[in-house]
Amino acid sequence: MILMGKIKTLALKTIRQCIIEFLLYEYHVQKSTTIKLDMTKKELAEKIGVQRPSLSRELNKMRKDGLIIYDSKQITITDVDLLNKLHIDS
Repeated sequence: MILMGKIKTLALKTIRQCIIEFLLYEYHVQKSTTIKLDMTKKELAEKIGVQRPSLSRELNKMRKDGLIIYDSKQITITDVDLLNKLHIDS
């Protein structure tokens, strides 16, 4: 039952929700709004369970929405409070 609940939770999350969870987790671990990536985008996509082009497309949308700034080595969260609100509302 617990496993089924976990699978349903993971399956129902959007790519954006998965990225936001990753960013908020790393924000707390690294204690910085600038998240240093120790993996490629392909590895990050595999970690959150999406294809790399889908990850890149969503990261671009998030940049256009003013949530993040990113390059190949790091992602900077521009508004932690908004990211937290989006996470809670999802």
